[in-house]
Amino acid sequence: MKKSIISIVTLLVIVSVSSCGSRQKKEDITPEPLNISVYLDLSDRLTRNLTPSQTNRDTAIINYLVDYFRSQTLGPTILKSENKMKVFFYPTPNDTEISMLAQGLSVDIGSKQGVEKRKALDEMKGIFQNNLAHIYEETLKDGNWIGCDIWDFFSNKKVDNLCVKDGARNIVVILTDGELWYNDNIKSDGKGGFNYIQPSTLSQPNSYLIDERNGELKGKGIEVLMLEINPQQPNQRNKMMEVLEKWFDAMGIEKFVVAETDANLTNTQTIIQNFLDN
Repeated sequence: MKKSIISIVTLLVIVSVSSCGSRQKKEDITPEPLNISVYLDLSDRLTRNLTPSQTNRDTAIINYLVDYFRSQTLGPTILKSENKMKVFFYPTPNDTEISMLAQGLSVDIGSKQGVEKRKALDEMKGIFQNNLAHIYEETLKDGNWIGCDIWDFFSNKKVDNLCVKDGARNIVVILTDGELWYNDNIKSDGKGGFNYIQPSTLSQPNSYLIDERNGELKGKGIEVLMLEINPQQPNQRNKMMEVLEKWFDAMGIEKFVVAETDANLTNTQTIIQNFLDN
């Protein structure tokens, strides 16, 4: 009987120690750092007659991403967090005021110490909202629509240098209508390939985006979510999405989603949440 009691006590001690060790290990685990980059297309898409407006749609998406970033950073591992999020433009607008405002659209939790981490998170949403409102206002007032060079951003390895952090989950969210265009960078390979997307190229049955990466991005862990797809000619939507998806695939990006615009912002949030959770 004594041996049985001793055995039971010993077993309970082992289970208790094992359980404590398990809990300790879970608490010590630091999640993979988030590295979220939001690429904004500051083109004439902002002038489209939409309800809600493109400005409101973009702002709602960025607010949702900020909320996700905060929720993933807050908690017992915040002091060890190296999460990072930024909103940027490429090419950078020549407008000095926009450039100054853009500098405030970046939060690097890993560069902060102690209470500064929580302070940065608490101030993040307000700063982003204020700066973005001024940037959109200034952009619409200026009306200098030179386009947005998304093609060059990927083709000339800007995405590698600006959006990839070793050991992190590298997420690139692009807000664009899908009509890729930049005045100073226009070319064709003469075989149906272009480095831009316009109604004229989409009307050609065999048109495609030129791929200069040849699968180089495979294995780099870059995740791309392209939102707000909205061609001028609605009947070209499927062709536009097909061209973009084939381009991402050819470059070697293993996880990507190209999604059209939806006036119901709740639906857009669902698309974002599904992408982030999978």
